[in-house]
Amino acid sequence: MIFTDYVMVNSFNELLLNFNIKAQCVEAKKHRHFAFYDIKLDHGTKISQLVRNAGELALAMQTKTDLIVTPLIEQGVVRLHTTHASADLLPFEALYSRHRAPQEHIIPFLLGETAEGEPLWVDMARNPHLLVAGSTGSGKSVFLHTLIANAAKRKDVKLYLIDTKRVEFNIYKDDGLKPLVYHIADDYNGAMGVLKSVHMMMESRYKYMSQNGIQSIEDRPNIFDKIMIVIDEAADLMLYNKTKEFEQLIVRLAQKARAAGIYLILATQRPSVDVLTGLIKSNFPARVSCKVSTRIDSRVVLDQHGAENLAGRGDAIIKQPSRNVTRFQVAFVAPKDTVNNFKLRYN
Repeated sequence: MIFTDYVMVNSFNELLLNFNIKAQCVEAKKHRHFAFYDIKLDHGTKISQLVRNAGELALAMQTKTDLIVTPLIEQGVVRLHTTHASADLLPFEALYSRHRAPQEHIIPFLLGETAEGEPLWVDMARNPHLLVAGSTGSGKSVFLHTLIANAAKRKDVKLYLIDTKRVEFNIYKDDGLKPLVYHIADDYNGAMGVLKSVHMMMESRYKYMSQNGIQSIEDRPNIFDKIMIVIDEAADLMLYNKTKEFEQLIVRLAQKARAAGIYLILATQRPSVDVLTGLIKSNFPARVSCKVSTRIDSRVVLDQHGAENLAGRGDAIIKQPSRNVTRFQVAFVAPKDTVNNFKLRYN
């Protein structure tokens, strides 16, 4: 448990007074490289006052990054996130061994640790299609490897990997991983082949479910293996084909695949509107953003700014449906360790 740091509270209240912002810091905590301050606004004080002064406040506080301003509606406060040190590694295996998955989760994945020091478990069955963005050095690739490491912990998840750069997923072309990794595609035609094959599988599953009175895999979680398609650098595929065949197939899968136990993870370094189109975003309600280059990029991914102020190296924000955004540190795992650990367990 992380306790309130009253020195931080008092110091920030002095800053608010100096900046003539009528509000009170009611909570301040520090964990790892994170720090956050919960601010209760006085009547008539607008959040925009904090936003306008965020840069000056960060300068006065001598933080490593600018402040990220997030309203927490249920708590009635505005949370200011920042970092006071460089991000350090958070080993996945050690974190996974310390924490049990929530029993109510169908497909619990441990993504990392929140700024409040809590393990970040996400039920991939209830956050089935996930957009991931981040610039070079942000930790986006680390996040994808962490997803794969989680899948390797389970016997009921099978992976299709798509990597047109032919770099990130090469290590998973190991014969010992065939029970986990069904196929790795490394060009446009291979990617389309995977998506069409999975689309046929989806229709076959729906036919079986219809014949047996099953509405969703959540009703009978063990009837099928769960299929996850992890696509690194979706921009290359989105922009390659002007007929938008890739986008159309992704959208068709996203609209129907969840109930059949098929989930999509779409990652990109270039979160522009021609890559993450309105149609794509409307079918991918869960989002993860590591550090991006601009406020515009942050708004494209998260529908709000803030990701441009992350520290990099796995400092990330997750946005889930019907929840507040959560800042967290991505757990780190070396891909070769995932491969070796899986082979040891499977054999």
